[in-house]
Amino acid sequence: LDADRAGSVRSRAMTTPALPKETFVALAAVAWADGRMSKDEAKGILHAAEAHGLAGDDLASIESATTEKVDLSAFDASGLSTTQRLVTYGLASWLSRLDGMQQGAEIESLRALGKKLESADATDFKLRSAAAIAFDVAMLPEGRRPDRFDFAALDKALRERFPSIKG
Repeated sequence: LDADRAGSVRSRAMTTPALPKETFVALAAVAWADGRMSKDEAKGILHAAEAHGLAGDDLASIESATTEKVDLSAFDASGLSTTQRLVTYGLASWLSRLDGMQQGAEIESLRALGKKLESADATDFKLRSAAAIAFDVAMLPEGRRPDRFDFAALDKALRERFPSIKG
C-alpha cells in the first residue's frame, strides 16, 4: 500500500465495524459463484478487508481466497452481530455487481448467504435493505470502483436506517 492509501484505509478501519476474516472468505465464495473471480472483485474484497482492519495472516488468507476458489458451505455466521450480518450482506450484494452483471449462480449464492446471515434481528427485510443501501453507497462519486467504495458511509447509512441495531 502506498502511504496515502494506507492512511485512508487506517482512518476508514476506525469508523467501520470489525468483520472477521471468515466474512471476507464468504464474500470471495459469492464472487466465485459464477466460476471466476474478476480483478475488480478481488480488489474489492481485499480493499474491504483492509478497510475493516484486517492485516497480516488474516489478509493473506483472504487474498488466497481471491486466487483459489472457495465455497460458501463452510461459512458460519453464528458469531456475527446484527450489524456484521447486515454489512456482510450489503458488501456481498455490492461485490456481486462489480463485474457489471449478476449471474444466476451469483444470485443463488447471495440467497444462500442471506439464509446463513438471517436471524431474529437480521431479518430478510433488513438484509435486502442492506443490499439497497450498499447500492446507494456505490452510486456515490467514484463509488463503483472497488478502491473507492465508502465503507464508513455504508455503516452510517445502516445505522441511520436501523437505529436499533447494535454491534
